[in-house]
Parts: sequence; C-alpha cells; structure tokens
Amino acid sequence: MTICSLVVQAKPDSLDTVNEALNAMKGVEIHAQNEYGKMVISIDHPSREYCSKAMTDMTHIDGVMSTSLVYEYQEDLEPPHEPTTEGAIQ
Repeated sequence: MTICSLVVQAKPDSLDTVNEALNAMKGVEIHAQNEYGKMVISIDHPSREYCSKAMTDMTHIDGVMSTSLVYEYQEDLEPPHEPTTEGAIQ
C-alpha cells in the first residue's frame, strides 16, 4: 500500500479541466483547492509504481503548472521472506 500527498499548482482558469482529469485517475482524491489553482491531493493505491506514474501523468495534464510531493508512505502488506541457510557456506 502506498499513500502520497501532493500539492498541485494549476492555472486558475484551468481548474475545471484539471479537476476533471484528476478525478478520473484511480486512487486520486482532491482534498482542498483555492481560486488561485493550488490543490492538495492524495493518491492511495496498492502499487508504488502506479503512484509514481500517476504523479508523472499529473504533470502532463493541460493546465497543471507544477506538482510537489509532500508526503509518501509505503507499507508491504505481505510479511518479508525469511532468509534460508540452505546452501550457505559453513
């Protein structure tokens, strides 16, 4: 599981377009925005790779001027594999 928080700066006259594009992205939630185009969003998805790609994709949305990663949390949902001593040199 990966959770990321970002600040997205959009052109004020493009807020509707940017909102629509962000809302169409899986795992993306807009938490706050102002009339100047500053938005606080999060991405919540099991895949770290998906979150990374989503952040990159956001930079290509027409009207987005910048994205800034504020916070990232990653947790492996499966327990780590225990190392084996099989075949180890004694």
